[in-house]
Amino acid sequence: MTLAKPRTSVSELLGQLAEQLPAPQDTEVSPVWGNSDVLIDQWRGELGDKASEAMLLGIRIRRIGMLIDRLLIEDCTALGIKYDEFMLLMALRRIGEPYALRPTDILRMHSVTSGTATYRIDKLTSQDLAERMNDPNDRRSYLIRLTPRGKKTVDAVLARTDALYREKLAAMSGIPEGFKTLEAGLRLFEACLTPEEG
Repeated sequence: MTLAKPRTSVSELLGQLAEQLPAPQDTEVSPVWGNSDVLIDQWRGELGDKASEAMLLGIRIRRIGMLIDRLLIEDCTALGIKYDEFMLLMALRRIGEPYALRPTDILRMHSVTSGTATYRIDKLTSQDLAERMNDPNDRRSYLIRLTPRGKKTVDAVLARTDALYREKLAAMSGIPEGFKTLEAGLRLFEACLTPEEG
């Protein structure tokens, strides 16, 4: 009989990761643009016991989202594309062949007005990153499709982002189940906040 290998606890995984990270540098952190520790300390100071751990975790996750956005914005700027326009290209790329969506799908995904969606589509078509095509299911409508140039652009940004993540998160990738544990926690956090359809 084979005995099951004991699972590593989340705290043990995080402890292993912390041991591999470089020691924090003793530099002054901006009270305005500081990291999530600064933001959370500020809110704890202002709200005291009214600041729940759940809310503070949300603040930390939002800060991480802002860091990710900043990295993507830098890549988009280098390519002469606005971040919001690039998000539309990403949506077209991730759905697979034929990399096409209806304008109404874009409106719902990005929660923008039809005028804003049309403006972004026009900007992308003028750069040959996307194109309008007839909707085979509705002759009165059209689809927005990713062009080969658009696909190449998205793939180039994703490759740079992936390389950066691999470099910056190398310590975490060396911990068995490290990513899976973090993913499970984030999935639970998202599920708790996702509104029920109805």
